Amino acid sequence: MDGRGEVLTVLEVAGRIGLAEPVIAELRRIDESGETLSANGVEAVRGLTDPRRRVESWKTLKAELAGGGDPNGLRILYWMLYAAGRYTFPEYRRLGIPVSIFDATMGCFTRFVGEHRVSYGRYGFDRDFWTYRELSARLFRLGSLEFELAYDTADVPAVAGSSRVINVHIPSDASLDPAQCDRSFAESHSFLTRFFPDWTGLPYWCESWLLSPALERLLPEGSHILAFQRRFDIRETDPDAPDWREWVFQRCGAPIAELPERTSLQRNMKRFLLDGGKVGIGIGCLK
Repeated sequence: MDGRGEVLTVLEVAGRIGLAEPVIAELRRIDESGETLSANGVEAVRGLTDPRRRVESWKTLKAELAGGGDPNGLRILYWMLYAAGRYTFPEYRRLGIPVSIFDATMGCFTRFVGEHRVSYGRYGFDRDFWTYRELSARLFRLGSLEFELAYDTADVPAVAGSSRVINVHIPSDASLDPAQCDRSFAESHSFLTRFFPDWTGLPYWCESWLLSPALERLLPEGSHILAFQRRFDIRETDPDAPDWREWVFQRCGAPIAELPERTSLQRNMKRFLLDGGKVGIGIGCLK
């Protein structure tokens, strides 16, 4: 389908976002099995796309699927892609948001499945706790970066002092080339003005290991990561946050002395940690 239709099937969404063939094969098996949900489960799938009900709907769906077993998370992936095609895609069409942004945003599923394989050596999906943001049309991939219309207390940094902010997220495949980031921020301003005018003028916040002050000691002066970090006024840090394990060492749970050293950042960070340093995260507001 070329995007002119009102709904997409699970397999159409999977194809559009480039999921690996073994994952598509499993989704096809689930599809052909005629798997059904209870009435509550069906309503929960729809609720994933409702900004007011998405969290509770995710919990309901997760609990129902747990009863039948879902060790690799591909059943909940199936139903989330169902929600994307059946409800989120029509919402994009209603709002007039380009289909290319739908494809780029839903590409998070492909990215997460790929990250799972890198970490565990097999295809799986374990980010269902996150992706109702994309399904409810409140998080969008615009170029290299993602921008979230954040309003839940859990998603708005306490230090922001505001009930609504634009959260900036950095996908694992993002380019932090300054020109690419400039384009993403510019596109976000145009996007909000056109599609969500009541969100224009709100501050942009970012919470990430990429904003850790420790990186000044670990990266060269010309680093794109440092250039990105310097876009923000860092207001708060959490030196004990373990995010670096996931994003720098691909969730490796080994003792620090046994962490991999495949990249210069891994080598520098490992040495820093062995010397008693802490990386953690920074929370900052776009200057």
